[in-house]
Amino acid sequence: MSHQNVIDFVERRREQGHEPPDLGQGSVLGVLPVPETGAVLMIVGYLVPAGGSAVAPEAAVARERTAVAPPPRRAVTAEEEELVLDRAARVVRVGGEEIELTFREFELLDYLSSAPGRVYNRRQLMAAVWDRYDDEGGRTVDVHVLRLRRKLGRHAGRIVTVRNVGYKYQPPRRP
Repeated sequence: MSHQNVIDFVERRREQGHEPPDLGQGSVLGVLPVPETGAVLMIVGYLVPAGGSAVAPEAAVARERTAVAPPPRRAVTAEEEELVLDRAARVVRVGGEEIELTFREFELLDYLSSAPGRVYNRRQLMAAVWDRYDDEGGRTVDVHVLRLRRKLGRHAGRIVTVRNVGYKYQPPRRP
């Protein structure tokens, strides 16, 4: 669909009485010049709940402030051999005792455990934990996994190596 077709479509909808709802100030996501028209296409985003009705960003922010804080993303119960990752407190406990992790070790464990069983390659882990997007640094991930496993002790097997791919977090099997 060409830029002119988009503009014509919007104009036809307006002529038919289909005005977009007034939602207040939206967030400008992009501005695209439309060649040969002297116009620009502004892409504006609004927060829309799953129910489908649009909500002005100010109302959504106000609602978010009054909402109850979500529980930690990943907490492992006593049934799972007493490994507890408390994201809110940024603490990992093994058998009730807190283990000392570096910032990156905690981030790595948190990221892996957020989707148990999902395999992440080294590049994905570098991007998520170290905010690096180049091809270098695979050994950095390997070294941090090694150190993290040492600190987890008997729970080291929760971080599984997937040969020639990367790593995953594997929770204990339930009987």
